[in-house]
Amino acid sequence: MATVYGGTNDGWCGQGLNSWADARNGAGNSYDSNNSRDQTAVYQFYHSGRGTYQIYRAFFEFDTSGISVAPTSATLKIFGFGYGEGDVIVVKSEHNPTLGAGDFNSLPSAALTALGNTDGNGAGTLAGVSGFTYSAEKTTWSTSGYNSFLLNNDAKDDMASLDLFKVCLMNHDNDYVDQDGTATERNGNWWADVGGTSRDPYIDYTAAVAADNATFFGANF
Repeated sequence: MATVYGGTNDGWCGQGLNSWADARNGAGNSYDSNNSRDQTAVYQFYHSGRGTYQIYRAFFEFDTSGISVAPTSATLKIFGFGYGEGDVIVVKSEHNPTLGAGDFNSLPSAALTALGNTDGNGAGTLAGVSGFTYSAEKTTWSTSGYNSFLLNNDAKDDMASLDLFKVCLMNHDNDYVDQDGTATERNGNWWADVGGTSRDPYIDYTAAVAADNATFFGANF
């Protein structure tokens, strides 16, 4: 088993308060990238008085330049904090080298197309976007320990092909599947900025053995 720890270009990006469609498909108007921890890193908020929404997404990156073959297994570990109210899922991110508010929607183009179909009733779900989803939905969230996400083959392939492996954590039941629910759901976590590694985001993985294509003497006739 090998481990790669997250880099400090992590944090949350948000959009709101807006209509559901504008909050989910907005360009981003808030962020924080230098805290050691946040209680609302992944956030679904409904303002009942205004009938408007606010959404936060959490972003992380990992130096995978030393991985050239897709691991046989990989697990993303995020140390929780504060609140653990929502279901969370891991997806692919393309956020910038310095995280900013505009990275709220720094997602693959096919995901942006789906977001453009947002109607609050599932038309803009991200579930069918090829190569975008990296994990299953996590339905429980620890606020005092690590939360584990088993990464799928798309994620493991990207770990091997990308020097920087970037992920986004999203609220599943509202943001990911395009359902404009009226419940407030908050999930908090620690960031790499905390220092040390006791609460850092990290990935545990099992390295694959590269195929040996050498031709042995006497093997061919």
